[in-house]
Amino acid sequence: METVILTRNLHKTFYTGEVPVHALKGVDLEVAEGEFIVILGPSGSGKSTLLNILGGMDSPTEGEFVFRGTPLQNMTKRELTMFRREAVGFIFQFYNLMPNLTAYENVLLATEITDNPLSADMVLSEIGLADRKEHFPAQLSGGQQQRVAIARAIAKNPDVLLCDEPTGALDYETGKQVLNYLQNINREMNKTLIVITHNAAIGGMADRVVYIRDGRIDKVEKNENPVTADEVSW
Repeated sequence: METVILTRNLHKTFYTGEVPVHALKGVDLEVAEGEFIVILGPSGSGKSTLLNILGGMDSPTEGEFVFRGTPLQNMTKRELTMFRREAVGFIFQFYNLMPNLTAYENVLLATEITDNPLSADMVLSEIGLADRKEHFPAQLSGGQQQRVAIARAIAKNPDVLLCDEPTGALDYETGKQVLNYLQNINREMNKTLIVITHNAAIGGMADRVVYIRDGRIDKVEKNENPVTADEVSW
C-alpha cells in the first residue's frame, strides 16, 4: 500500500518564557493508505502535538514530515492552508459546529472550500442524519452533533481523517455509535483514519496501535483481527 504519511526524527519544542518544553522528541511514523491507526498516550504525552503537525496546523521544530512524497515542514502558510483544505478532515472532541447554520448548511460549508467534494446530502444520509438535516445544532443531541462533524469532515473528500478524542464528550452507547461510523468510513471508503485517545479499549479497533509517552513512540502493536465498535468495552 502507498505510504500517505511519513515522519522522520520529528521534534517540537515550545517555550514557556525562556524555558523549553520538548513536546515531541524524535518521532518516526509511517502510515499507509487506508490504515486505521490509534495513537494512545496519557495527557501531556505529545499525541495532540503530533496530530496538529500531521494536520498542518503546526510545524515541527526539527525533522521531516512527508505527505504522499511531498515534504511539508518547509511549506508556506498559504501552502499549509491548501493542504488542510484538500487533504485532511478534522474531527474533534468538541463539535465546533456553526450554531446559526443547520446540519446540512454546516456540511455544505465544508464542500465549498475544496475542489472535489462529496454531496452533502449523500454524506448526511450515510451518517444516518438525512431526517435531521434541517435542524440546528441546539436541536440535536451530542451524538448527532458529532455525526454532523464527521459528515462535515468527510464531505471534503479528504485523503486522511484526523480525530482528536472523538468520543471524549459522549456517553458509552453514543460513543460506540460514533466509533462504528468512523470504522465504516475507514473500511468502506478506504479513508486513512488516525485517532488519538487515552482510551486503550479503542485501540482494539485499529490496524495498528501507536503508544506515545513523553514525546516519543514507546511501542507499536499490530492487530491481526481488529474488533468492531460493538465489541469495544470500556
